[in-house]
Amino acid sequence: MRSNFSINNNIIMNTLDNLLEKLQKFTAESKHSSDRALAVLGATYLSDLLGHLLSAFMIAEDKIVTALLGSERPLGTFGARIVAAYALGLLGPNEYHDLLHILKIRNAFVDEYDTMNFNHERVRQHCFALRALREITRPEESLTPRRMFEFAVPILARQLALRTVQAEGEKRQPPGNFKAIDTDVG
Repeated sequence: MRSNFSINNNIIMNTLDNLLEKLQKFTAESKHSSDRALAVLGATYLSDLLGHLLSAFMIAEDKIVTALLGSERPLGTFGARIVAAYALGLLGPNEYHDLLHILKIRNAFVDEYDTMNFNHERVRQHCFALRALREITRPEESLTPRRMFEFAVPILARQLALRTVQAEGEKRQPPGNFKAIDTDVG
């Protein structure tokens, strides 16, 4: 029993290390990015983390998981991953809420190539709606919409990393096959 715990503990630590390493890369790259690059990069990063979360929860059959989560697959998009993770009980309501707003921010930058920035009203309203910021800011603090986004993505990333660890502990297993006739007559 003890060795199973240490194996699970190693899996947990590797998962967290991997996800937090990606967070450091995102943070370093985002500092010098344009508004558009930041929005797309942040959403892509969170989509990747949602893929890890869903994969951690699904049965351990790579071919099946890839068939769902791969590019151009049913759960290959950021929006589909958000909804699936919430529907499976892998996200809390605030995480779901904020991820939907991040998706809308990303979509605004993709839809309006020439004119979009974090101060545009279409984006500002979504930045101000992010709930994750309420945990780290004081009411008297005023952050720009870009700073709100820059803070929200790492907060959500850490939450998704912890949710991934939880999902590893609740990993699905295929049930046994049904038997039409019980042959174990005693």
